[in-house]
Amino acid sequence: MILTFDKIIKIVPEEIKHLLEKCEQTPQSKTWHPEGNVLIHTRIVYERARKSGDLNYALAALFHDLGKVETTRPNKRGSWGSYGHEFVSARLVIKHQDWISRQGGDVDIIHDIVIGHMKVKMMGEMRQSKQEEFKKKPNFEKIKEFSEFDNMRTLTPEELSL
Repeated sequence: MILTFDKIIKIVPEEIKHLLEKCEQTPQSKTWHPEGNVLIHTRIVYERARKSGDLNYALAALFHDLGKVETTRPNKRGSWGSYGHEFVSARLVIKHQDWISRQGGDVDIIHDIVIGHMKVKMMGEMRQSKQEEFKKKPNFEKIKEFSEFDNMRTLTPEELSL
């Protein structure tokens, strides 16, 4: 059984706990994230992933946007952007790979999901050759499936009350 978000955050490494606390003060574009700050978003994505029964999805959800704490800035449109957050988040996966492994997670799969979760959303804008190259990644299908957990256009009223 995969722990709930409230339970997993009690056992994460201190650095991750600290970043999750900062996520509460990290804003996001209301266009893509009507749910609000990064902590609310992470909780929703984690709980969606947890329901899949796949621990790797749940742990990827926990890490996928932690880099937004460091990268979020106002953009030219008067909203918020977090360019490159997935690379910062992926470095955190590597840094905490021992903890991830102790939980039963597959670090390689989680890392691939975290680093690829934005790229899969941009596939329509990629040249065909880049799309084909990305589709050949060993965990492409997992990255694609994870993107559904990360899609806030499918928010339910129940999720907003989490």
